[in-house]
Amino acid sequence: MSASRTAVPSRPHLTSLMYSLPVRRLREILIHVVPNATLGTVEELISTQLPRLYALNMSDDQKLLLSFAPSLAVRLLRQEATLLSSEATLVCFVAGSDQRAEKERTSIQGQIELPNSMALPEIVPKLLKHSSNNREMAYPYSIFKPTAGAPLSTLSIYLSIPERRLVDKQVGCMIRALANHISPSDTFGNVARVLPDAYNIASPISPRARGSAAWSEAFNTLLEGILRDGEDMAVLLPYESIRSHYQRLSWHLDAVTQPRLVILDAGSDTNIMVERGAEKGASMTMAAGVRLTGLRSWSHGVFGDPLLCDAFENPTEGFLEGWRQGGEELIEDKHNAETRLLLYRCYRACVSVVTEHYRPQVDSSRRELEGRRKLTSVLAELDKVDVVEPDVLKRARSLSGESEISKRPKLED
Repeated sequence: MSASRTAVPSRPHLTSLMYSLPVRRLREILIHVVPNATLGTVEELISTQLPRLYALNMSDDQKLLLSFAPSLAVRLLRQEATLLSSEATLVCFVAGSDQRAEKERTSIQGQIELPNSMALPEIVPKLLKHSSNNREMAYPYSIFKPTAGAPLSTLSIYLSIPERRLVDKQVGCMIRALANHISPSDTFGNVARVLPDAYNIASPISPRARGSAAWSEAFNTLLEGILRDGEDMAVLLPYESIRSHYQRLSWHLDAVTQPRLVILDAGSDTNIMVERGAEKGASMTMAAGVRLTGLRSWSHGVFGDPLLCDAFENPTEGFLEGWRQGGEELIEDKHNAETRLLLYRCYRACVSVVTEHYRPQVDSSRRELEGRRKLTSVLAELDKVDVVEPDVLKRARSLSGESEISKRPKLED
């Protein structure tokens, strides 16, 4: 790590809102969002997420959550360029899909012991207003009804072993429920590439889906994106080795034929929202006393292999129990799943290292070293993978004229 890098302090919590948020303009917008109430106090929330979060206290005691895009001073990775619009698009997609799936969920409710709070419509935040442009408040923003509870990272030390196992089980159920959603265009890729942005009013015609026909191509777009981010900042990484492993083993990814919805950080303690102290009458027993209420951020959505979710890197018994409760097997080509998991671990390790160079913090050295340790470990395991590609796939690649250069997609977006 370069010695010239300087740490960027975290955002001051007590900074005057008049300099960070156009409160007067916000009041005008809220008149149309909540006609019968006015904006009272505004409080900036401490969060590890990129968007700036504000608690809006309304005159009728209603509380709202404002998610404000990062300032221009924050350097973003390629995959973070459409954070707020991707989140708004995904939340609307899941909410609409679950209305159609209500009958199916009811029919299997007797077979799966899930608390009512695990129904996706109840843990996906309700979006009240979203703007993808900079005209209204200088930055894109979203207004939600806030998710109850607090990040698991702030409560985990207070949970008993049975409580933590129950949370992990609910996370497994949630990730399983998300994976039941298939790309409407049958293409692979992140939400911004697969789903049209319904909030983009720049053009009267909604953009068509630009997803990839194969999962190997879509994953390569993600991998190349973070590698080029690293190259842009001259981050020291074994780029040649990483690309070589992908070229050698990418045919394993073509076994994934169903583009299923994955939230990349759905297993992160900083993103999981939980609430302690179940009320009487709730479907969860009082002995449990803890429940999953949703996610803090829904912005990192991808249609692809469910194994790409970070929860599968070191899955707990509770998580696997929740994941398996759905019955039907969703993981394709389980025989070669371990090889795919290695490629996904390599990708996440690269993201962790490069991110610390883009947004250095006080403890970036520790975080970067941990990311490099994981990268070194997974590359050593990839070196041991020596699987011969089936002849039928070799012939298909040869006939298509595919070359190593063609596997590196254009990333102008």
